[in-house]
Amino acid sequence: MKIYIFISILVCLLVCSCASGLLIAPSDVNVYYVGRVDKSNGSQYVLAWSGVQFSVLVTGTTTFSAVLDSVGETYYSVYIGTAMYVLNISSSTPQPYSISETVSLDPTQTYNITFIKRSEAEIGISTFYGFLVDNGASLLPYPKARGRAIEFIGDSITCGYGMIGVPPCSFQPDQEDITLTYGGIIAQELNAQFYVEAWSGKGIVKNYGSTTIPSNETFPELYPLTIPTQSTDYWDFNDFLPDAVVINLGSNDYEQLPHPSQHLFESTFIEFINYISTKYSDKPTIFLICGPMIGNPCCQYIQNIAVAISAVYIDMQDILKPNDYGCAGHPGVEGHAKMAAIALPIIQKNMGW
Repeated sequence: MKIYIFISILVCLLVCSCASGLLIAPSDVNVYYVGRVDKSNGSQYVLAWSGVQFSVLVTGTTTFSAVLDSVGETYYSVYIGTAMYVLNISSSTPQPYSISETVSLDPTQTYNITFIKRSEAEIGISTFYGFLVDNGASLLPYPKARGRAIEFIGDSITCGYGMIGVPPCSFQPDQEDITLTYGGIIAQELNAQFYVEAWSGKGIVKNYGSTTIPSNETFPELYPLTIPTQSTDYWDFNDFLPDAVVINLGSNDYEQLPHPSQHLFESTFIEFINYISTKYSDKPTIFLICGPMIGNPCCQYIQNIAVAISAVYIDMQDILKPNDYGCAGHPGVEGHAKMAAIALPIIQKNMGW
């Protein structure tokens, strides 16, 4: 409680320091959210997973700032209409980040402004405290969600780890951009609402770098959480009902020795998929990807799982060429485009899209 009071005072001071400014709370009905957002405190919403976004239609203002902080580093893609800017949040103290210093705003115009969390929870978890605008500004109702909905579940590949870098290079936090990943491309092409739960290095029973089987905090343990670093913050699955769930996990289980047994891997993966299916009243179509950073026996096991549960298997083994890589041996922008080109027609065919 003391922390919340302290933060509220900080935000109030920010507002008071702005001449005749107005703070629009994150709980305003005209702020539109996509992805898992912790809304338990109406004055500060927490965003962790890649791809979480918030959007507004704003009019009547020449100034516009988002008040944000981050534990670790968080990178946002900020869209003003079709223009895009990258915003780096590295302060753990709430700060106003001005958009109107980048783009000149006309108070007679309406602007569609969207913030998309392009980096993953492992890098940084961000809190949103609202928008600072001119007195007299207003938000318009945001358009309804798209009719189609896809959930992407995975590890570093799905996060876009190192995808923007040019090899040879080591990973840097600014190299992720969820909108350019295979999932982001597919969702855009299908005009589908896009939810992502992905964390680099996580496996089904064994995490990257771990010698323990099962490892602690594997992906199935993190998946039910709104904020994956808070073990009691469970997501309400009624808030999002996907038509399709695309899963790309298993690479970290078999990247290094010791490897989990076939039985443990397959049975745990099937248990995880069954858990997902029980959380959605309308059973989504399940797609299982294997690759492009792993091959057999992992891919054979995943194909076995697909047969066992009547899921759709998508094989991405050995698809990457030298020019398709980013940093740290991960798919780059071209690699993700190639992944999307393989998966998209398979998803379209099976979904009737």
